[in-house]
Amino acid sequence: MIIDYNYFGVGLHGNVFDTAISTAELDEVTMGAGLWDELFISVDTKIGQEMLKPKHWQLKTIMDAKFKGSLEAGSLGADGHVVTKIQLYRRDINKTNEWLLVGMWDYDEDFNVYSFVDRLAENQANYEYAILPVADKILGDLTQTNKSVRVEYDGVFISDLQNNFKVEYDLKKDTVTHVKNYSEMQTLNGRYPIVVSGNQNYRTSSMSFLPLTDEQINSRGTKINGRSERELRESIVNFLQKGGAKVIRNSNGDMTVAAVHSVTETPREGNLEDLSDISFNYVEIGELEYETMSKGGLIGSAGKSKYTFDEDGEIIWNNGG
Repeated sequence: MIIDYNYFGVGLHGNVFDTAISTAELDEVTMGAGLWDELFISVDTKIGQEMLKPKHWQLKTIMDAKFKGSLEAGSLGADGHVVTKIQLYRRDINKTNEWLLVGMWDYDEDFNVYSFVDRLAENQANYEYAILPVADKILGDLTQTNKSVRVEYDGVFISDLQNNFKVEYDLKKDTVTHVKNYSEMQTLNGRYPIVVSGNQNYRTSSMSFLPLTDEQINSRGTKINGRSERELRESIVNFLQKGGAKVIRNSNGDMTVAAVHSVTETPREGNLEDLSDISFNYVEIGELEYETMSKGGLIGSAGKSKYTFDEDGEIIWNNGG
């Protein structure tokens, strides 16, 4: 709605022209001689029947500029700046007001949809997400998504940006050691030593599990495809051996950013020789925060796709760009 006018020619405050304005080949909008709160453009003709703007951004939305006292409406282009990157932030609305950078990628004008998979989410968290455009070193306005996301999962997962393995069968967790560094000095005249504590405070432990293919699980153990089991096992071992941080996520909400080492395979005996347990040790290397994620290669990127519209305003996908 713009000053109680709509461009569908509907109602008392409909279009001032006899017919609706065509939006074909619409590349630029010029506004003036008025007080403007918001400019909304969509190819969804159903909006004209209901006379209501959607609450959330939709694929058929072309523009939704909320000026809020500034003509920029959140755009960096007003001062000649060109967006070069997009940053994605999240926060748990039940815990903190601080935003955590979880994704960053180059802006490409040839694509208009960016898909982000958050594999480092805490169970039972309620996340809000927000995007921030970047023009070289100039930051735009942080724009929140309209919906919060509730995270729900069961079990234990080992994840990084590209992988997400569920540790499900014959899981065995070893004792967790809480490491605190200290120095002990003996005195000549005193009865007791002098102990000085450092700032280190991290966890170490190990775990083992039995990886199984979906084929093996669905057969309920009646058939073992040795080749498939080996290929799955190799993919998990390669993931654990790969450099970079891993995140061990538990359904109880525990999140451990860790470095993995000492990966071993232990074959089962007898008729189960094609199955092997995998075990590894891990060392906690930091909290799930920007510094740890940046150094550990845990700042994600996005998949890119593109869509256009046909003459009826229906969506045409072109994932190949």
